[in-house]
Amino acid sequence: MPVSLTGWLRESIMDEIIKEFVQESTENLDRLDQDFLKLESDPGNLELLKTIFRAVHTVKGTCGFLGFTKLEALAHAGENLLSLLREGELRLTPAIADALLEMVDAIRGYLREINSTESEGDADPTALITKLNQLLKTASPGAAAATSSQQTELESIANSPAASVAPETPTTPTTLPAPKEPPSPEISAEARPKAEETKEAAIRVDVNLLEKQMNLVSELVLLRNRLLQLAADANERNLNATVHGLNYVTSELRKNVMKTRMQPVSQLFDKLPRIIRDVSRDMGKKVRLETQGGDTELDKTLLEAIKDPVTHILRNSIDHGIEAPELRHSHGKPEEGTVSVRAFHEGGNFHLEITDDGAGIDSERVKQKAVSKGLITAAAIEKMSEAEVLNLIFLPGLSTAEKVTNVSGRGVGMDVVKTNIERIGGRAKLESKKNQGTTLLLEIPLTLATILALTVVSGNSVFAIPQAALVEMVALDTQGAEKVIESIDGVSVFRFRGMVVPLLSLRDELKLTDVPQRDADIIKLVVVRTEGRQIALQVDTIRNTEEIVIKPLDKRFKSIALFSGATVLGDGRVALILDIPSFVRRAGVVLNRELRIDRAVEVSQREKVSLLLLAGPDGERMAIPLDFVQRLEEFEPSAKEPMGELTVVQYRNEILPITPLADLLDERRTRRRTEEGRNAALGEEKIQAVVLRLGGCRAVILEVHRILGIVKMEIKNLTAPSRPGVRGSLVIQERVTELLDIEALLAHCRQSDMASANLVGAGAGN
Repeated sequence: MPVSLTGWLRESIMDEIIKEFVQESTENLDRLDQDFLKLESDPGNLELLKTIFRAVHTVKGTCGFLGFTKLEALAHAGENLLSLLREGELRLTPAIADALLEMVDAIRGYLREINSTESEGDADPTALITKLNQLLKTASPGAAAATSSQQTELESIANSPAASVAPETPTTPTTLPAPKEPPSPEISAEARPKAEETKEAAIRVDVNLLEKQMNLVSELVLLRNRLLQLAADANERNLNATVHGLNYVTSELRKNVMKTRMQPVSQLFDKLPRIIRDVSRDMGKKVRLETQGGDTELDKTLLEAIKDPVTHILRNSIDHGIEAPELRHSHGKPEEGTVSVRAFHEGGNFHLEITDDGAGIDSERVKQKAVSKGLITAAAIEKMSEAEVLNLIFLPGLSTAEKVTNVSGRGVGMDVVKTNIERIGGRAKLESKKNQGTTLLLEIPLTLATILALTVVSGNSVFAIPQAALVEMVALDTQGAEKVIESIDGVSVFRFRGMVVPLLSLRDELKLTDVPQRDADIIKLVVVRTEGRQIALQVDTIRNTEEIVIKPLDKRFKSIALFSGATVLGDGRVALILDIPSFVRRAGVVLNRELRIDRAVEVSQREKVSLLLLAGPDGERMAIPLDFVQRLEEFEPSAKEPMGELTVVQYRNEILPITPLADLLDERRTRRRTEEGRNAALGEEKIQAVVLRLGGCRAVILEVHRILGIVKMEIKNLTAPSRPGVRGSLVIQERVTELLDIEALLAHCRQSDMASANLVGAGAGN
């Protein structure tokens, strides 16, 4: 019994020692990344070399005590190299820096394995140790002897059982050569009290303990919400006063516990220079990193969650964004590109802004790639704004890379970035200007433990909608609802603030069969935003906004993918928290219904036509359907040239006929006055013209008297045509206006191929 107890105590002590070793060594390695990068820019910095040497020596010494022989041998090889650098027998070169950073990465890998299994695993450090030893040979003859000695020792270590399994009892190897000088703590008398003060002011707390504390506080928040509801129902003065006191204490306790989970984003920033260094060197580019707002805090869980997305964004910025030095120089830019990362709090959320001064995103190339890969139709993409086109970058499978590299180009990445950010309740927004740069803004809640949410009811079920996705709540009288709610082409839409948004019934989408509990005279809608789009959800009842505690769902419900969790409300009811992006995708709005809705909107507006208004030489008004108009132009009178029986202009590498609109209208008086006015205008005012494209005519330019503007209106009460080439007349802006029949006016183009096909065909070939 005493022996068993002793063994148990020894094992427990060793567990604690190993845990402390892994934690401290990991922190030291994170600092080493920074120190090595500083050393590259200042190779002669002796103090920096001493700091790096001490860190590696500490790892090596503790490994020897704990019996991690592989890790000890690797750290010892690096220590020997650093010793020569410190003594000036070697000078830091890119090859040495790369090897030392590779050593840091390898040590970090061993630490992860030790943390998981308390053993070093199967990874073999022989090749890396050999590389480090080879670099020693460029120094003094004594260094080469040390290399040979260590190589022999390495072979005996690799063949020993202790190479893969740590012993149960501490052992101290005595065969490995010691460094040339035993390092000293080197803490001055002035610095020592400050170091002791810092240790007294801060303590290490296990993350699992913080998680348990947060869970307990979350339960307390739920109880607080329940008591608030009961106190409100009871309407008893003393009870209300007590419960509101408890409310204050609970809120303050929750804030303080949340602060223990908050960490400065500088922990993420410290890892970025290494990424910038490695990727820029691989790509042959010069890149400088600028960071701002490192003291901005974020929940530890969220900070961990954004590390991979941020890493991918930075790699993309260097690969796709920052140009090669010679190309930047030819564009008048500094050869060294800049990537800026800024963190700040705004609107109760954490914001991370990543900007590069590179080539920007070519929206036309994005369009071509999206259409060629079948991710969207050409018709749909032409209706998109510039911002919407740029956000197609987030579609799965889309990449604008010219070639596949080890950094990017496989069409996988930005969609994962967006998905991971949305999974933690955040949003990603992209802005870019060609040849100026790109900015990606990540907006993330400060914590995932508690959020503000709107609770709604459909059927007999309660749901919570995160406030971050909420745009507006709308109540409509059923008698007037038909003016803003309609079904077009089988799709329900809601006309909301000048937009047409999809309308979904929460009850229908979730197939709830309960009898609805709602006011039959009022339609209640909740407008939410997701993936840059808005949708309207119809619910039976809108309750209120309250602070809720997110409870994860059992793994058996993960496949449903409509809910991000659950919560217990103040009245004791359980509410599912809607995952708005997943919900909308499941409903088919963004992907499957998007084009149907676009077509439905076209159908609903088919009677409304955009018209280009023109003024004739006699003051008459004319209108051309804007569908036929390609561009509006102005020409100098001297731009017109005779070509046989035609008058032509050189336009965008084409030779196009230019025809006065009055000549197409069979009316002599107008033609004569137009001709007189045109002759008088030569050498004076510019000619206003409309470029039309229609079928086999390719392009024709109409010379007009004056362009007045564009209107959108319904074509109704159209009178009979008064002359050929006119569909009829209608009143526009309180003036009688002739609606021109462009197809009839240009019919002679199709009848005379000599004037169109031959001429324009020759011009098109230029």
